Amino acid sequence: MANLQNIRRRIRSVKSIQKITNAMDMIARSRFNAAKDTLLSNIPYVDKTREIIRRIMTQMNVSESESPFITTRQGLIDAQSREGGKFLFLVIAADKGLAGAYSSNIFKEAHSTIEYDGTSPSESTTDEESFHRQNVDALNKGISGEQLRAAKAAAKGGSKRTGANVSMAQEYNDADYISDIELITVGRKATSHFKQRGYNIIKHYHGISERPNYHYAKEIADLIIERFLSGEIIDVTLIYTRFNSAISCTPQDVTLLPLVTDDFPSETNAKEEYIYEPDVVSVLNDFLPRRIATRIYGAMLHSAAAELSSRMNAMSNATDNAQELVGKLNLYYNKVRQAGITNEINEIVGGANALE
Repeated sequence: MANLQNIRRRIRSVKSIQKITNAMDMIARSRFNAAKDTLLSNIPYVDKTREIIRRIMTQMNVSESESPFITTRQGLIDAQSREGGKFLFLVIAADKGLAGAYSSNIFKEAHSTIEYDGTSPSESTTDEESFHRQNVDALNKGISGEQLRAAKAAAKGGSKRTGANVSMAQEYNDADYISDIELITVGRKATSHFKQRGYNIIKHYHGISERPNYHYAKEIADLIIERFLSGEIIDVTLIYTRFNSAISCTPQDVTLLPLVTDDFPSETNAKEEYIYEPDVVSVLNDFLPRRIATRIYGAMLHSAAAELSSRMNAMSNATDNAQELVGKLNLYYNKVRQAGITNEINEIVGGANALE
C-alpha cells in the first residue's frame, strides 16, 4: 500500500507541474502574438533604412568621403592589425529560462563569433549555425566576407581563439584572450554567462528581453557610436536570434560598424540618381546613427519573438509530456492496485482452505 501512496503522490506532483507549464504556455502564446505583430510592423521601416544606406553607399565616392563610419576593406584590415582598438559585441539573450535551447544557441553563436580563428566552419566546428552564417545576405550583415573574418581573427589573436582544440577553462582564463573584447549584454542570462567567463561587460540591460523598447536601443546605439568615434573600439558586432517562424529561429551575427565600401558596389546602371543636401557625407553621418538604433531595435524585436516562441514550444512540449507521464503512472497505479487486490484475495482463499 505504501507503493500506491508513492505513485499517487507522484501523479499529483506531475499534474501540478502540468498546470504550471500549461499556464506558462498560454502566457507565452499571448505575449508571442503581440511580439510578432510588433516585429512585422517594424520590418518595413528596417528594410527602408537599409535601402537608404545602400543607395548612399553605392553613390559615395570613397576618395572624397570624410565620414568616420566608413572605410575600405584594406583600411579596415590595417586598422584591426594595429594595437589599441578593441572589439565590441552586443549580445541579446533572455532574461528568464524555460525557453528550450534559445539562450544556449545564442551563446554558441556568440562564442563562435568572438573566438573565430580565421578558418572555415568545416575546419573549426560542425555546428549548423556556423555554416548558415556564411550564407547570410551581405546587406543584412553590413560587412561580410571570409577575408574580413580572418583579419578580425588575426587582430584578436589568431588560432588561440579556436574552440576546437583548446579547453573551455583555458580559453576563459586567458587574460590576453579577452583583453581586447568588450560586451554589451541584453538579458540576465547573457550577463551571468559572460561574467562567469571573465569577459568585460561595459553595460547590461535586464528586464526588457520579452518587451523591448526603442529607448534602450537608442541608448545602446549612442554608447556604441560614442566609443567608436573616440577610437576606443574599432569594430562593433551584433549577435541576436533572428525569428523566422514559430518553429524556426536562427542565431546570427551582424557587423554594425564600420561600413566597408567594398561591400556596396557602385550601381553604374542605376535608374535613379539622388541629389543629397548639403552633401552625401553629411547625410550619411546624420542618418547612420538612426540606422544603427533601428537595427538594434529590430534585433531586439526578433529576439523577443524568438524567445517567446521557444518558450511557447518548450512549455507546450512539457505539458504534453506531463500528460503522457500521467497516463503511464495511472496505468502503473492500476496494475499495482490490481496486483494487490489479487494478492489479498489469494490470502483470503488460502486462509479459508486452511480452516477447512
